[in-house]
Amino acid sequence: MSNGDSSAPVEMGEEYVVDVESIGEEGDGVAHVDDFVVLVPEGEMGDRVQVRIARVESDYAMAEVVDHESDVA
Repeated sequence: MSNGDSSAPVEMGEEYVVDVESIGEEGDGVAHVDDFVVLVPEGEMGDRVQVRIARVESDYAMAEVVDHESDVA
């Protein structure tokens, strides 16, 4: 179920402000939207970033950074 699992609280193309809470096994930042895992490439622990959802899987989403903390309200 890729690119739009209907049970996910995020949608492909939508933007969210997230806090990177940890670093995953592959080195991506790990954030959450409504307890749903959002992976943030090149995210560092403690970052607050605005992301755009690039891909949605059944148990996680991949995002791309749009803005960093200094630019996020």
